[in-house]
Amino acid sequence: MAIKAVDGNSKLNIYASFTLSNDDVSALSLLYAPLIGSDAYMLYMGLHSLLERNNLKSEEMIHQDLFDIYSFTPSGFTKARIQLEGIGLLIVYETKEKNYIYVLCPPLTAKNFIKDATLGLYLYSKIRKETFDFIYNHFKIEKIDKNECVNVTKSFDEVFTSYLDSDITFDKFKYILGKKPNKNLKIKDYKFNFDAFVKEINVDFLDTGVNKNFEEQICNLAFVYGFDELEMVGLYQDSINKSGLYDYRLLKNKANQLFIYKRNMKAPKLVHKDEVAVENQELISYLENTPSAVLLEDVIPNYPERYLKTIEEVYANIELPRGVLNCMILKVIRDKGGELPTLNYFKKMSQSWITDNIFSTQDAIKYVTTLNDKNIPQKKASTIKGWDEI
Repeated sequence: MAIKAVDGNSKLNIYASFTLSNDDVSALSLLYAPLIGSDAYMLYMGLHSLLERNNLKSEEMIHQDLFDIYSFTPSGFTKARIQLEGIGLLIVYETKEKNYIYVLCPPLTAKNFIKDATLGLYLYSKIRKETFDFIYNHFKIEKIDKNECVNVTKSFDEVFTSYLDSDITFDKFKYILGKKPNKNLKIKDYKFNFDAFVKEINVDFLDTGVNKNFEEQICNLAFVYGFDELEMVGLYQDSINKSGLYDYRLLKNKANQLFIYKRNMKAPKLVHKDEVAVENQELISYLENTPSAVLLEDVIPNYPERYLKTIEEVYANIELPRGVLNCMILKVIRDKGGELPTLNYFKKMSQSWITDNIFSTQDAIKYVTTLNDKNIPQKKASTIKGWDEI
């Protein structure tokens, strides 16, 4: 049956929940491409390239844009798209306005692809045996002979410790706000009595019984959050799914919710025992990994909605790393007494920082704290005409 070509004027949006790794690209080019063809492969990579990195969705566009970018005819595009649908790399939704939503699916791993009863067989029949053997060996991982070796790997609690901040917001901004930090409450040699925990739970909810994996799940969560046996019993009871079985995903969610409720703060972070001398490591991690909405809420609870729109404009228009931009945002909020100026202010400020070679989070923290330290001669910042007029 003939397939009707997509109308070039119809609109589309692209969504995904992942980013492609090097292994994914290898699997697509060596395993999927022989089955779907070069046009479908190019279309998949093109759709993924149109995703915005901060939210993994595209701007709304029309199909003619895709036709022009990748030199597709309407029928050629439709044929390539159907190839992606059939192979399991694309889900397509049609709206009542006859527009489209494209949801990209991640490729199978090389191991799962080759073992797949359908895909592996079709690939084997599609290419020469010598080519198949070449691809198979390309992805093959050679096993290590461990018969005469001793495992000397450090355990989790030998390397990491978990700590709780009594005032996490205060400590997050101790460098930028120029305040002295409080000492962290350390959890040392935390012990959890797993046997006592098991005696208090109904093991009938365990599909696999009380095994090593279940013990590790319980003990690890207890260690990270600092929960005792009684608290973990309650969490276990709350982690029974609709099928009447224990669900580790529910347990993790419930543990996080309980922690936030009890401490009124975000979940604790792991700290390497050898990193205690690196004072600003936590701040660097926070600045580089915190979404703008969370950052604003931490500094200005109940901030105006326009603040978030300004931050979105900053991210969209200034090409500096997230950690540097977040550091800049915090400095501006402090300097402006909690107010957030317009995008133009940040553009001019970013030019100043670029002139002063501020390209990493660590450089940004050092730059800001050096400027704030009254006992140290201040580094002369680049002057920009019109800076004070904003």
